[in-house]
Amino acid sequence: MVKDQIWKVVVILFAIVVAALYVYPPQEKLKQGLDLAGGTSLIYEIDVTGLAPHEQKGLAQNMIPILQRRIDPTKVANIEMRPQGDTRIEIRLPLASADTQRRREAYEKALLALEEENINLLKIRQTLNLEPSARKAELESFARGDSERQAVLDQLAEVFDLRKQKQEQRDILAGEMDSLRPQFKTLGLEFDIVQSSLPSWVKLDNGKRKTEIEAFIKNALPEEGQAAEALNEKQTRARNLIDEYISLYQKWTPIVDELTRPEEGLNARWRKAINNLAMLNLGLDQLRDVLAIPKASASRKEKIDQFRDQFPGRAEKIDAVLTAFDAYNVVGGRLDDPEDLKRMLKGSGVLEFRILPTGGESGLEGYREALRTKGPKLASDGRYVWCEIENPTDWSPGLGITGTFGDKMYVLASNQQNEKMLQKGSERKWKLQKAYPTSDDSGRRAIGFTFDDVAANLFFSLTSSNINSPLCILLDDRAISAPKINSAIRSQGIIQGIFSQIEVEDMVNKLNAGSFPARLSDVPIHEKSIGATLGADNRDKGIRAGIIGLALVAVFMTLYYTLCGTIASMALLLNILLILGVMALLQATFTLPGIAGLILTMGMSVDANVLIFERIREEQQRGSSIRSAIANGYARAFTTIFDSNLTTFGTAAVLYLVASEELKGFAIVLMLGILSSMFTALFVTRTVFDLLTSSRLLTSSLTMFNLFGKISVDWMKFRPIFT
Repeated sequence: MVKDQIWKVVVILFAIVVAALYVYPPQEKLKQGLDLAGGTSLIYEIDVTGLAPHEQKGLAQNMIPILQRRIDPTKVANIEMRPQGDTRIEIRLPLASADTQRRREAYEKALLALEEENINLLKIRQTLNLEPSARKAELESFARGDSERQAVLDQLAEVFDLRKQKQEQRDILAGEMDSLRPQFKTLGLEFDIVQSSLPSWVKLDNGKRKTEIEAFIKNALPEEGQAAEALNEKQTRARNLIDEYISLYQKWTPIVDELTRPEEGLNARWRKAINNLAMLNLGLDQLRDVLAIPKASASRKEKIDQFRDQFPGRAEKIDAVLTAFDAYNVVGGRLDDPEDLKRMLKGSGVLEFRILPTGGESGLEGYREALRTKGPKLASDGRYVWCEIENPTDWSPGLGITGTFGDKMYVLASNQQNEKMLQKGSERKWKLQKAYPTSDDSGRRAIGFTFDDVAANLFFSLTSSNINSPLCILLDDRAISAPKINSAIRSQGIIQGIFSQIEVEDMVNKLNAGSFPARLSDVPIHEKSIGATLGADNRDKGIRAGIIGLALVAVFMTLYYTLCGTIASMALLLNILLILGVMALLQATFTLPGIAGLILTMGMSVDANVLIFERIREEQQRGSSIRSAIANGYARAFTTIFDSNLTTFGTAAVLYLVASEELKGFAIVLMLGILSSMFTALFVTRTVFDLLTSSRLLTSSLTMFNLFGKISVDWMKFRPIFT
């Protein structure tokens, strides 16, 4: 073997080993489509209430690309969406592969094992109400021999007992006070007036209080001809009633104060004890946020190390979750189960608005630090929340308070009542009726929109209270834009800015997606599962057809071209292995049309070899040596092979772009097959021939059958027929 052939052999062997490792075992490594692996078909109805007939036309088709972009933007989940008329959409999700399911189960099992180390706050609350002996035993079991846990639990139990005792005393006194209320009405006194006067009365000494109360009673229950000092019987009863109520109130007030003092009150101590208990738990939401950071990121490693340092006793289980997630994340995604898809569809396209703080408010820098250390969920609170920015590159620098966590960028948005307009949790349901391209007063591109009546009132209240503030537009909790509010807006308005035509169309599509919850049914109107058995039957028949085709091609090539045909057959097997290996590597979906593309690729692959072998035959007939015949045969055939494969590749690429989901599988396999066949037909077989000739295993001419001999047709004599 000469030196210039060594690297070629290494490349071929490397390709074979890598492809084999990625493919084996094929039933686990190859991602099968719905027609092969089985899966779920969901049909959703679109609510067209209030839409004119012309607005309904093509509605389903227009929704599909937006839904696809929201749910599976990279198309790795192989979700198929197709319109059924104008008002229905069918969504098809294939079953996850056995390997993916196994890795997901391993990840969820590791996560559950870690979660079991956490203290269940609900169970703790239930335990605190048990009898003392039973409670002590339960708390000790929760502590698991950890002295720190035991101390936190004991402190919690102590505060719970004190708080419960004071709450019971407060409630008893409040009940006694409430029982006196009807008597005030019976005597003709306005209880609300008495109630409002209590705080000032209790501050007086007994003498002044008596004078004030008697004056109040005489004024409230006057009697003609009454002496200045004396009270009649009814007035005396009223004074005694007020005195009794004040006595209860004076007992009730310090108890309430003991409960509600801001810093040292029992309620504050209870919240602090609960927070101390929660600090013993590893937040799974925070852990998931960290796991979602790219594996190679230094930030991810830093945060995982912080978890290990904070919870040293759980370091082993944290590592187990990390390992299981990384293994699952290679093959898995958000849509490995139909329920995942249903949840995402139910929440897809939710349009909301929040005001952005501009930095003038105090204490906002702490939110940025909390985002860096805790993640977006734990760094949000009742005042402000962190919202992911959908396209950070398009976000204007300096717009709002921004920060990063992992590889995602977030903006701080208001969570206060008069600075948000949300769909979730809102009692008054509203919707955006339409968004459309328009222009502003200066003739620049803008986005117009109209609201329904409910939304118009809410939006007017929001915008009128926040003039000159950035209004963050959120779609599925992701910030897509934040135009400045120039004036109060009610039922319709425009979003101004410097937009390209494509940006305007994209924004219109995104805003119109905000009406999805009102149009797309919450649950599918029809759900059908394609069983794995039927898919396996399709797969087995397709594989059987492929094997038969492969065998026929290999037998013909071996018999007709002898040694050359044997080499071509081996290259064909390698071609198939490489195609499957690349598909497994890219997690591309293998469908029934894909099998058809693979069978077609077999013919195309040997077609290139046939061209080469015929050129070699011609060179041998001219008397060329075996080395020259092989070299010239490959050189003469290359242009024809390259041109034919290039045109076919272009056709397959166009087919992939415009075809239905089923035919895309055919196009993918065909394109991969073309690239692979170029490698095997031109590189691999040539390397084999060079090895045979350089090692002198091949010295004589190559034997090939010639069934038809030299065919020569004088086409010109048929000219009169075509003229």
